[in-house]
Amino acid sequence: MITFVISFFIFGLIVGSFLNVLAFRLRDAETLLGKSFCRSCKNQIRWYDNIPLISFALLRGLCRDCETKISWQYPLVEMLTGVLFALTGYFFFSESSMLSWLETAWLLGILSCFIVIAVYDLKYMEVPLNMLIISALLIYVFLIAHFVLAPEPFFVSRLWYGFLGGAVVAGFFFLLVFWSREKWMGWGDVWLGFVSGSVVGVPLILPLLTLSFGLGAIAGLLAIAYGDKNLKSQIAFAPFLISGTIVTLFLERIFPSLFRFFIL
Repeated sequence: MITFVISFFIFGLIVGSFLNVLAFRLRDAETLLGKSFCRSCKNQIRWYDNIPLISFALLRGLCRDCETKISWQYPLVEMLTGVLFALTGYFFFSESSMLSWLETAWLLGILSCFIVIAVYDLKYMEVPLNMLIISALLIYVFLIAHFVLAPEPFFVSRLWYGFLGGAVVAGFFFLLVFWSREKWMGWGDVWLGFVSGSVVGVPLILPLLTLSFGLGAIAGLLAIAYGDKNLKSQIAFAPFLISGTIVTLFLERIFPSLFRFFIL
């Protein structure tokens, strides 16, 4: 089992490196096929300077050519992706179950999309529509496949619970956006709410929302305390909604009894 976990972690580091590139290039619609380059001096990054985590440490966080500081986003995203992939492999993957293979592949794809969305929203205060579309497609292709491969009554299926969960969370956020005239959150959060609610399903939307708003409130209070924000400042909500979704997914698997009273 430990070999699988390590393999998932290494794979996550590699994917995390790609996700960093994706988060940067989405804004300017740059091709993903081009080689990595320094954003400051524009010099192409050598292959041995592009090894996840290791290169950042060896270069001491500086570009080899212009010695500009490399953003901490790179190693943090790589490490986060590696850890989340390792946890997914440990708690969701079973070599003997084909449905487990399908669910694990789906989760790795969704987690990758979530990381890009969170980083993008933190950088630009905007939720990328193309990543939301990809996420929604991944979710419902999986839910439909799961419904076909693991027959169960429709109204107690993951497909129905997922759709209902997405609709309830999106509807709740829609009311917040409508009543506040986009002062509390934006329309991108409504669509992300549909995606997040679809991932956890209707039985777990209450812990999802509680965790998301709780994490957002704590971060907001800390930002105010350290003088980075005030009560009227805007705070990117997507990272907290995504964090709440991910924590709900893993805690439900790690401590099923903790969430048992939410299950219908």
